[in-house]
Amino acid sequence: MMREELGRFPLLGILEPGTVTRRELILPGPALVRDRWPIIAIAGAEPGPAVFVNAGIHGAEYPAIEAVIQLSRLLDPAHVRGVIVLMPVVNLPAFWQRTMFVCPVDGLNPNRVFPGDPNGSYTQQLVHALFHNFIRRADVAIDLHGGDLVEALEPFAICRSGDRPVDQRAQELASVFGLPHLVTISGSVQAGTGTMSFLAAAEYGVPAFIAEAGGIGQLQPEAVALLRDGVLRVLAHLGMLAEPAPTTPTQPARYRAFEWLYGEHAGLFYAAVQPGESVRAGQCVGHIGSLFGEVLEEIKSPVDGRVLFVTTSPAMPAHGLLMGIAVPED
Repeated sequence: MMREELGRFPLLGILEPGTVTRRELILPGPALVRDRWPIIAIAGAEPGPAVFVNAGIHGAEYPAIEAVIQLSRLLDPAHVRGVIVLMPVVNLPAFWQRTMFVCPVDGLNPNRVFPGDPNGSYTQQLVHALFHNFIRRADVAIDLHGGDLVEALEPFAICRSGDRPVDQRAQELASVFGLPHLVTISGSVQAGTGTMSFLAAAEYGVPAFIAEAGGIGQLQPEAVALLRDGVLRVLAHLGMLAEPAPTTPTQPARYRAFEWLYGEHAGLFYAAVQPGESVRAGQCVGHIGSLFGEVLEEIKSPVDGRVLFVTTSPAMPAHGLLMGIAVPED
């Protein structure tokens, strides 16, 4: 009888045990027919879980993309149990056009429209195809991210809060991943026509989380290693690797909320803090100045917490995103 996980992803067909499949796929959706997405499937020689790992939902988060590419060459099916499916870049238009945050075809942020819409715009169709053909068919889903072209960040993971088994499992795996900070939230951090990848996955019973490292448009080797090795730790924890994974660091600092700060005015943003710094409620964390050198607005932290990312570009539109501050668990 065929092992169940070998046919878990119909777009890939029935996988052969002990093989690596590299393929460029057309994803289902009338808006998507001109693009080809690289997919790598490692079908282990022995049975086990099915895990899906993607990067490039935001096309300029390069350490995440490189981490998936390295995993595709590192994982040996002879030493794998189960199936690992890797997608290095989801948002291909953003990757090729070096576009921040959104898909340039329709201006939507893919990580705010999950689980997608098969009758929607390009991004909505893309997310629907990704979600229903890969994420919801997996036993575990890992969504790799990092700072975009104008973001510096402290490495962190984020998953859904709660005591339900799917949430507890996601929190366990995000902790095993090994980044220094773990944020748990109950809902999306920004408005959208949908929600974020891991929140949608949880609604379908799939433990999922986001892991973030690197940023500012650089291919930082240390950030690549953090993400690559984190995936290996999770795979080992799931019993999918015959070889030992990198040593797990100490338990991450835990946070119960994620406050994103926005400015009101357009101008130049002068940050007064860096990723990793602790701040107090009411502390000035930066200001926005005019092109005449006037102080238009002081930015104050609304909470006690730790800065996890900062926008590095001084050019700031009105209502632009400035930084994210995580609130520690009590």
